[in-house]
Amino acid sequence: MKHLSPLIAGGMILLLLAVPLSATDKKNAGLAMLLCVVPGGGQFYTERYIPGLVISATELTLGYYAYKYHQDEDHSSRNSMLWWGLFVFGYSLADAYVGAKMYGFDIEADIDKVSMQFTWRW
Repeated sequence: MKHLSPLIAGGMILLLLAVPLSATDKKNAGLAMLLCVVPGGGQFYTERYIPGLVISATELTLGYYAYKYHQDEDHSSRNSMLWWGLFVFGYSLADAYVGAKMYGFDIEADIDKVSMQFTWRW
């Protein structure tokens, strides 16, 4: 089991190196969700660095406290940290998916081109 951790870490590093870093108009949503295995990886892939830092810091902090409570045999607090970590992981997946789908979407609208028309027929 001790040899499995370096193997997993090496696989994650290779996965991150395989990510194309070119700026395109679209991002692969499946790859963004896959990169969520690394805390904040999907957010970094979609070039949303602030949410990536917040998510990664939150997941790492929750993991640290879950491990600490496990060592202290405080199972209730450990389980609470694990549930919060699962919630943050789920949020990270959803956020990475939406960020990849909306990548390159222009938020600004030209107000002069927006119009409404009503037609009344009798």
